Amino acid sequence: MKSMNLKAAACLLALLAASLLAACGERSASSGNHTAVLGSAAAPAPASAMPAPPAPKGASPQVVQASPGTGLAAWLQDGHVVASNWQSGTGWSAAQPLEQIYGEPSDPQLATDGKGNAMAIWRHTVGSIESLRYSRYDVSGWSVPDVMPGALPRARNEHSAAPRLHMDASGNATAEWASGFDPKQTQTASYVPGVGWSHAVNVASAAPASPAPPSPSSAR
Repeated sequence: MKSMNLKAAACLLALLAASLLAACGERSASSGNHTAVLGSAAAPAPASAMPAPPAPKGASPQVVQASPGTGLAAWLQDGHVVASNWQSGTGWSAAQPLEQIYGEPSDPQLATDGKGNAMAIWRHTVGSIESLRYSRYDVSGWSVPDVMPGALPRARNEHSAAPRLHMDASGNATAEWASGFDPKQTQTASYVPGVGWSHAVNVASAAPASPAPPSPSSAR
């Protein structure tokens, strides 16, 4: 009888020990899961975290995130189109003119593929002569600016809007602006990496919306 009681007590102790070990394991696993979740919550800083570029008061800089952790900005300063580079951890570089030639630049536009490549275009005026110029950015820096072939933007005193510029994720760019050849037309051109800008072509501008018909009079 005494032997059976001892065996029963041993079994109870074994069951109790197993239960305690299982409970400890569950608490440990639960603690580990919470640590993993908290550790994975960190995320890269958004593009909005990029500080303002060193443009002077009154300037209207064009700012793009060229790639994760880098940015570009372009604006008018002292009669030139200038550009600055931004890197996370070091900030903005000193602004440098893209070129210094005779004439008046205006309306700089900036676009990027998000992979470190970008394009800048701007209007260039010498007397009554209007043109568009461009410069491309890659790992080696900004290219020597050149004239966009066939481009004749409408004179600024005719209230023409700034040119529009877009670049897709493959680095292909398109530009559009009011044509100086015809007040009813716009010009467009496209850029392909390794090929360059196409000759600008004229296209009909979108027709203005027709005015709404007058409301019927309630008078009799």
